[in-house]
Amino acid sequence: MADGQLGVILKMAQTINPQIESDRHFEIDLAKLRQLPAGTLGCEVARFLDEQGFEPIASGDWIQRNHDVWHVLTGLSASTEDELVLQAFTRAQVFRPSCAILVLVGLISGKCAIGQIIKGLKHGKLATQLINWDVASDWETPLSEVREKLGILPLID
Repeated sequence: MADGQLGVILKMAQTINPQIESDRHFEIDLAKLRQLPAGTLGCEVARFLDEQGFEPIASGDWIQRNHDVWHVLTGLSASTEDELVLQAFTRAQVFRPSCAILVLVGLISGKCAIGQIIKGLKHGKLATQLINWDVASDWETPLSEVREKLGILPLID
């Protein structure tokens, strides 16, 4: 996604979504995360960002800045369908009007299947409230252990 498009999406989300802990410090230091052992949350987040050619999201509220971490936690790719499933997961976790709007548009346009959206919602409701999670404390923890701790089952088939 081009930087201009990301900026527009973030601005829209900041406008229509209640801001969640926008002053909470959170930063992804890719250089440090790349040095962590394979399989740790931090290493897997760095790998995801590198493979996609993404830079960490440095603006927006806590949910927006952690968006790519949630991709890794759920096992969802950056594909359009998986992005929409992640929006459903996010909507189940927190009140985000933009998530519901995106999912609805995805369903109407045929870009995602209702079964996958229901699965995303279900998994989001079953997981621990991620807003209470200190991401940085788990950078060095194996991803499988983080998922277990947070009650997250990967959403990939």
